[in-house]
This record gives sequence, C-alpha cells and structure tokens, in this order.
Amino acid sequence: MKKDELEKKVKNKEDLGGIDLEKAKLKGANLKKAQLNEANLDRADLSKANLQGADLNKASLERANLIQAELKGASLIESNLNEALLHKADFRDANLEKSTLIEAELNKADFKGAKLERSDLTKAQLNDGNFRDCDLDYVILERADLSDANFKDAQIRGANLERANLSGANLQNADLKNANLTRANFTGANLSGADLRATNLEFADFTDAKGLTEEQIEAIEDQGGTVSKD
Repeated sequence: MKKDELEKKVKNKEDLGGIDLEKAKLKGANLKKAQLNEANLDRADLSKANLQGADLNKASLERANLIQAELKGASLIESNLNEALLHKADFRDANLEKSTLIEAELNKADFKGAKLERSDLTKAQLNDGNFRDCDLDYVILERADLSDANFKDAQIRGANLERANLSGANLQNADLKNANLTRANFTGANLSGADLRATNLEFADFTDAKGLTEEQIEAIEDQGGTVSKD
C-alpha cells in the first residue's frame, strides 16, 4: 500500500487492525491515531512518521525503521520491536507494557512518563535516553547500554539490570527496590536519593558514583561490589 493511500484510510478513521505492511515505505507518513493493532510492520520504513496516539497493540515492528518517529501517547502493549531502529524516537507518555525491544537501537529516545512495565529490552542500546518519571517495574534490561541515560524519578522496581551499563546515568530519586544489579556498571552515575533497598548488588561497580549513603556503600561492599571512598 502506498503512503498517500494509507494516510487517507487513517484520516477516514478506518480500522487497519491486522494489516500487512511489511517493508512498506512510509517515511514521514501522517498516521496520527491510526488503528494498527496486530499489524505487520516488520522492516517498514517509518522514520519521521507521526504515530502520535496510534493503536499499535500487539503489532509487529521487528527491524522497522522508526528513527525520529513521533509516538507520543501511542499504545504498543505486547508489541514486537526487536532489533528496531528507534534513534531519537519520541515515546513520551506511550504505553509499551509487556513489549519486546530486544537488541533495539533506542539511543537518545525520549520515554518521559512512558509505561514499560514487564517489557524486555535485553541488549538494547538506550544510551543518552530520557526515562524520567518512567514506569520500568519488572523490565528486563540485561546487558543493555544505558550509559548517560536519565532515570530521574523513575520506577525500576524488581527490574533485571544484570551486567547493564549505567555509567554516567542519572538515577536521582529512582526507585530500584528488589532490582537485580548483579555486575552492573554504575561508574560515575548519580544515585542521590535512589532507593536500593532489597537490591541484588553482587559485584556491581559503583566506582566514582555520586550520592550513595553510608548504608548503601556498606551493602555494596558486603556483596562484593566496588565503590569509591573519599
């Protein structure tokens, strides 16, 4: 389907659930509030497309190009974004609960206020991303690159961050209760006001991390982690 034809259907508020748009060329398309639940958008070019408020629940966007796409307020519950290109994509206030973004490239993406509870971002590239006020409870971020990302005021309870790279990240007032931080890298990170109660800190690296309390430093050392001392 051609871009202008699809845009017309969206404008007419047609239900496009389950549509097959694999490898479709939709760069810059206006698909605002589109009904695309369970659609096949694998390897589609949606770079710079407007998908604000779109329904993409259970849609497949594996290896799709969504670089600089606008997805503010979109619903992507249980969607498949594995290996998708999402550099500088706007996911503010979007709902991605139980979605999969394994090995997706999300550097500099904006997830402020988004819901990612129980999503799988194993080995995803999320460096310089904005996750302020984001719901990341029980998310899988194993071996993910979260360097220099902003997690201020984020909820990351029960999350799996084993071997994740959070060097230089901002975790001010982040809630990490019950999270698995085994062998995670927090070098130079800001943890002022972060909640690390009941957290697995085994062999985690907090060298040059800022804002740690004496109690947190003791817990890190007790679990074989590394921490700097003044």
